[in-house]
Amino acid sequence: MTWGEQTDVPESADWYNSSYIIAWGSNVPQTRTPDAHFFTEVRYKGTKTIAITPDYSEVAKLCDQWLAPKQGTDSALAMAMGHVILKEFHLDNPSNYFINYCRRYSDMPMLVMLEPPRRW
Repeated sequence: MTWGEQTDVPESADWYNSSYIIAWGSNVPQTRTPDAHFFTEVRYKGTKTIAITPDYSEVAKLCDQWLAPKQGTDSALAMAMGHVILKEFHLDNPSNYFINYCRRYSDMPMLVMLEPPRRW
């Protein structure tokens, strides 16, 4: 599940429709106190949660897993995760669902270079 910015459009109640939530750069219990109950309640239905934060924050205490990258390395972690998703779900195992999802809901096609740049 991707819910974008911490205070943006997707409703916290929609977390009930998720089977896996990554809290990355968001400390829900401290910054969204009215919505924190949604985050804890989805765990009762079996939703797996992971916190990606360098410190053992309040959200890390609520999650099933806590991943603590060193400060400044989280962008490399995001790129590595994107690489695995592209490799395993697109290159090695193409699916029409994934291709259509990327075309419709993301800017992913604009981020991939199809041809190597020409030398000057």
